[in-house]
Amino acid sequence: MKHWVQAVLEDAFWSRNALSEETIRDLRRIAELIENSGVHTYRTDELCDIGEELSECGNLTELSELMWQAASATGFQNFAIFVIQQGSSGAFRSRICTSFKDSWVARYQEKSYQFIDPVIARSASEDGWFLFSELHSNAPMIESFWEDAENFGVGRNGLCFSISRKDGARIGVSFSTANTKEKVDALVRLNGYDLQFIAHLAVDSFCYTSRGPSLPDDTLSMKELRFLYTLASSPDPTEALEISAGYGSNKALQSSIRRKLNVDTVFQALTIVAAKGWFNQLPFDQTEVSKPFPALAGLGANEPFPIELDECPDPAIPQLSSDQDA
Repeated sequence: MKHWVQAVLEDAFWSRNALSEETIRDLRRIAELIENSGVHTYRTDELCDIGEELSECGNLTELSELMWQAASATGFQNFAIFVIQQGSSGAFRSRICTSFKDSWVARYQEKSYQFIDPVIARSASEDGWFLFSELHSNAPMIESFWEDAENFGVGRNGLCFSISRKDGARIGVSFSTANTKEKVDALVRLNGYDLQFIAHLAVDSFCYTSRGPSLPDDTLSMKELRFLYTLASSPDPTEALEISAGYGSNKALQSSIRRKLNVDTVFQALTIVAAKGWFNQLPFDQTEVSKPFPALAGLGANEPFPIELDECPDPAIPQLSSDQDA
């Protein structure tokens, strides 16, 4: 016996007559089952294979090849994965992974287009996806950017996903083409859902492969964190390297910090610790407590404030008696 889904689809495909209400109802049910299922069903076997390999990707070279395959399989010419915001998990060794030609990448860097590119600007403003054709702008600088891109064979139409991570990082994933807006609209209708899923897999892989090894929050001791915090807050870091004896031997602390974080200098370590937010673990220190009002000499905590005779209340002013409510 055939599965009822197969029977409904065959009836819909081979029927020469108008579809019955029952068949239409069954087709809608099939669509709902696919949409609400926890398993992602790709449109093609090729995209399914790409998705599975992306989930196991171990380096940027492999990631780049898989994303180029995904772009080509869905009708696009180029892809780009780019860092919009750094997160607290550490800096990225690579901030862009793309299939664009070296000539365009060099031109992009030369002109500092990252500060002009409307795709990056839109990606930085909110999560979600958008079409390049939605980026309406009559600014001459923006139009000049697109014209320059077209001179290098880079199209002004495409699709972009902006994805935020739990650590505060935000990554963009774009697919572009020299095809028309109408062609891109058709490609997105067919492949947009799959590309969104692939974009999230690509971001997971990119964050894993382009960052250094993950460091647990307790990598450094409190003494080491306190030493780095003193260094960071000192008006003279050079002098700070020679003090802080209360936290232990400076040379021993510096050596331990460099070894644990695999860096050459304590200033590199300071950058990592600040980015990860580890200073938030430090308890308040006595030297960090500010007392804007000096203590009243000679008064205990519960002693009344003495009033000099020349500071007595004016008898002409009505006073609150002791038996009245304040």
